[in-house]
Amino acid sequence: MNRFYRTTACTLLLLFFVVSQMGGQGTLQIESNLSIESYVNDFLLGEGVEAFNITYSGGASQLGVLSGADEVFSIGEGLVMSSDAAGTLVCDGTFCDDCLGVGDDEDLLNIANSVPELIGQSFTVQDVNDIASLEFDFTVQGDTVAFNFAFSSAEYSSYVNTQFNDVFAFFLSGPGVDGPYTAPEGFPNGAINIAIVPDSDPPLPITVSSVNEYLNSEWFAGVADGDEICSNGYTLPFTAAHPVQCGQVYHIRLAIADGSDTGLGSHVLLEQGSFSSPAIA
Repeated sequence: MNRFYRTTACTLLLLFFVVSQMGGQGTLQIESNLSIESYVNDFLLGEGVEAFNITYSGGASQLGVLSGADEVFSIGEGLVMSSDAAGTLVCDGTFCDDCLGVGDDEDLLNIANSVPELIGQSFTVQDVNDIASLEFDFTVQGDTVAFNFAFSSAEYSSYVNTQFNDVFAFFLSGPGVDGPYTAPEGFPNGAINIAIVPDSDPPLPITVSSVNEYLNSEWFAGVADGDEICSNGYTLPFTAAHPVQCGQVYHIRLAIADGSDTGLGSHVLLEQGSFSSPAIA
């Protein structure tokens, strides 16, 4: 092959690589400003679950739908909830101008402050801020409800074991559930948090300080690629699950907040279509 053909071939190969890389990056995106019902019914729910009485409190930009992340994140697509703008997970330049700042959620604060003692630390989370809270009633066709999720935070790893400990929780209430957290009227036995480190006893909530490169590191994926995922670290997928009674009505509240400040946001990603309760065979 002479020099002209070699040069031409190399140029075409380079162009192909650049175009393919641009195309790959273009598929990674977060779509926001959908209806609350669409986030739940079209992107979160799977087999055997029907949701109703869907409500949300928080900024509209704190919710979004991630797609195209199969090669760069532990879950490729699903519903994003954030203590910042959801789009900040993929470096899209969004700014959370509708985050609500100082908040009031005693259950989230109690969960955040349960972590230090459980991991042998003494820090205290002063308050919770920029709260995003999505909740709904649902009926089930099976004997278990489960869904997959991952956690990501800009607080990794500089703020491990400090007061800046962002928190999220999945508060489940309904028949057969008896817990210490607040539940809506009609669910008199309270709620439990099912966002916990697997096989932990007592149950350990998932935060920057409870899952990282030093503690429960088997669930930690390390530092994300800053060119595509704007995070300083994220977890491998977890499964939140709990026994339920077929045909009964349950309630879940999915909530996330900044701890002790209003900066350095965190994200929880709920895998698309994974919130399910398959019918009993």
